[in-house]
Amino acid sequence: MAANSDSQGAVFWDWLRALFTSGEDEPRRDEDPQRGAALTVCVLLSCVLWLSLTLGEQRTQTMRLPVEVVATPEGQALAEVPPTHVQVQMQGRGLDLLRVLYNPPVVEVNATTSQVDVASEIALPQGTSLQIETVTPASFEMALGPRHTRRVPVRSRVKVDLGSDYELIDDPQLAPDSVEIEGAESVVRGVEGWPTTASTIENLQDTVEVQAPLADTLRRLVDVRPQAVQVTARAGRFVEETREVEVEVTGVPSGQDLVSLQPSTIRIRYRVLFRDLFKARRSSEFFATVSYDQIRSDTTGYVTPRVHVPSDLHIRDEEPIPPRLRYYTFVSES
Repeated sequence: MAANSDSQGAVFWDWLRALFTSGEDEPRRDEDPQRGAALTVCVLLSCVLWLSLTLGEQRTQTMRLPVEVVATPEGQALAEVPPTHVQVQMQGRGLDLLRVLYNPPVVEVNATTSQVDVASEIALPQGTSLQIETVTPASFEMALGPRHTRRVPVRSRVKVDLGSDYELIDDPQLAPDSVEIEGAESVVRGVEGWPTTASTIENLQDTVEVQAPLADTLRRLVDVRPQAVQVTARAGRFVEETREVEVEVTGVPSGQDLVSLQPSTIRIRYRVLFRDLFKARRSSEFFATVSYDQIRSDTTGYVTPRVHVPSDLHIRDEEPIPPRLRYYTFVSES
C-alpha cells in the first residue's frame, strides 16, 4: 500500500515537473494550456498561504477612530467642540486588525462627567483578540452650559447665474426665512444668523425653487430646525418703453400764485418686464407731479418732476425726459 502511494506521488511530481521543463527533443510551447493552469494554481496557492500566515500573526496597528457624543445631561448642552477623532494603537491578529481598519468602531461618549476616559469608551468587536495599547488623547474635558433656544434669520449663500439678457425680478426668497437654533447659551447668544450651504442656480431664465441645506458652521455644537430651506428665484427679460404724460402742480394754495411749467408734458422712460409690457401700455397709473413747495424753495428757476408708475407691475429705472422743467408764476388778481 505504501509502495503504491509512493508510486502515485512520483507520477504527480513527474507530471508537474514536465509542465515547467521542456524536453531536449521537443520544442517549447509557451501557449500550453496545462502550463498556464499550473502557473495560476501555484500563484493562487502562494497568495492563500501568504495571507493565512500574515493574517494569523500578532501585529500592532495605529488607527483613527471617530468620536460621537451620544447624550448630555438634561438641560445642558456642549459649550465646546470635543475631539472628532482619537488615535488608538491596537495589538492583535492581522485578520482582527483588518476588520477594525475597514470598519472602525465609533467612540460613543456620554457627557455625564466632565472628564472622559477615552479607552474605557472604546467598544471593540466581540470575538476578537484585539487589545488597546495606547490612546491619544487619553482623556478630554466635556465643557457644558445651560441649554438655550432662539430664532435667527437665514443667510443665503445660493448664487444665481442668470441666462443671457435675463435679470432677477426681485431678490431670491427664503421659506422659512428664519430657523430655530438650540445649544449652550454661551454659544447660541453669539449667533446672529445661520447660513445655507454654498450652491449655484445655473442659467436661470424663469422661476425656480430649490432646497438649500443649512451649513453646520459650529460643528455639532448647535441643533438647527429645520435643516433646509426653500429658495425661490425669479428671472425675466426687461424691455425699454416710454410714455408721455402731463405734469401736474400739486399743493397750490387757493387764491395764491398761479404756476405754469415749461414744458407742461414730459416723457417717462422706463424698463418693464416683458410679460407686463401690454399692461403697462394700457395702464393709467403713469403720471408726473411737481409740488408747490418745490417751487417755493427753489432758487434756480428749474424743478425736477416726480415720476409715478404702476405699483402692481414690474417696472424699474424710470426717469423723466427732460429731467428738469422751467416754471413761471403769475400773481392772481384780487
